[in-house]
Amino acid sequence: MKMNKFEQSSLVESNKESSEISEIEKYLQSGEQTQFTTEIRKIALIFEGDMTERVSQIFNWMGSLDLKKSDKVFRKRTADQIVKDGYITGCTDAGLVFIALARASGIPTKYVETIDKIWLRKGGSLVQGHVYAEVYDEEDKSWAWVDPMRRMIGTQPVEDGRIVFKEGLDSWSIGIKDFESLKAAFDEFREKWSVQEELK
Repeated sequence: MKMNKFEQSSLVESNKESSEISEIEKYLQSGEQTQFTTEIRKIALIFEGDMTERVSQIFNWMGSLDLKKSDKVFRKRTADQIVKDGYITGCTDAGLVFIALARASGIPTKYVETIDKIWLRKGGSLVQGHVYAEVYDEEDKSWAWVDPMRRMIGTQPVEDGRIVFKEGLDSWSIGIKDFESLKAAFDEFREKWSVQEELK
């Protein structure tokens, strides 16, 4: 059966809408590291209002967590464990807690791993990157960038000199479970990125 241009355009729009819906639904689910435990659900109940208001309330709640340096737990804890421990070690922990609480309060939220362009150019044993989130705004029907560590909405990786490496439900869902897997993934990405840069 042959379709006219209007029918084809409607089909494309319909497919686009269904793929957008499935993406939104995907990022309302919990990941292995961002499970909706009893504690996470209990905290999420206190957040109300539109997306921006809930994000702001989550930021305020996250202010109760201490910041401690600890390589022993790097990428090894779940959001629930971080909340129970009462401290974050950096941007990954902040991102995991924010994402779990945002999803549990009904906001579709992506985990976004980024890499600093400076590190991509220079390399080195100390990898440099940052964890962001993207939240879906039902009113605008669009995704908005969030920096959970700095507790800011609207800041984008490109403005901070970073590029997106991968997005997923959480760090474990994109294959990063410790420093070794992070370094291996970043090194592999850097090799491919360097080749592309040379071809420009």
